[in-house]
Amino acid sequence: MRTLPIARPAAVWFASLALAAAPAARADTDRDPGAAADFPVHRDEISLGGGARALRSPSANALTAANLAGASVGIARDLGRDLGLYDAAWPLHQLTLWAEAGFVTGAADGTLFQTLSTTIDQLGFTAGVAARYRVHRRVALGVRGALGAQRARVAITDGSGSSAYDHGWGTLAQASAALDLFLTTRPHFGLGVRLDAGYVAAQGIALTLHSDRSDDAMLLAMRPLSLGHLDLSGPTAAISLVAQF
Repeated sequence: MRTLPIARPAAVWFASLALAAAPAARADTDRDPGAAADFPVHRDEISLGGGARALRSPSANALTAANLAGASVGIARDLGRDLGLYDAAWPLHQLTLWAEAGFVTGAADGTLFQTLSTTIDQLGFTAGVAARYRVHRRVALGVRGALGAQRARVAITDGSGSSAYDHGWGTLAQASAALDLFLTTRPHFGLGVRLDAGYVAAQGIALTLHSDRSDDAMLLAMRPLSLGHLDLSGPTAAISLVAQF
């Protein structure tokens, strides 16, 4: 019975500690956007997809009437989390900032003067920033901007198989909006589909066609033929498979 006076103050002391720790735990949870909104928290992303770019410039339309179609690969990192932006002062816990890098390919075939076959090949390397807002556990909206470099190659072939070609490098800029639909949203892994639409502004690349063979009997003149500046700008649309972890 002598232990009762000691046990009662001890119980009150432990209870006060538990009550004091509860608000602190809730504050720590509020700093985590995933926990606060019951959304999954992912730091990294890999995407793989395909898309098309509608060529609208006179220089590109002179070579082909087709769209520039190809594949893309991208990686991304949650930039806001690395910079420590997601704390109690962050006004929108569902809004995240990502640093992105990507690689895209594209090709289009056409006809010149109704007798010559044309081919355009393009490679692009980009880096940029994206802002994404999670409106639902399985749905996110995003906008992105990127800058990069492009390599364009043009080849013209006649009926005998003789060809002339040239390639060059230039810069490009891209802006787009995206809709993410997640198929699974596990705490440490998410898998979904991204629908993306935007516009690419590409620098015109000066190209002068030439042949490695001096005996080519092409319908083109034997001397180098200047195509001027090839402009591969145009609106884009793409679909990608996205994995976040």
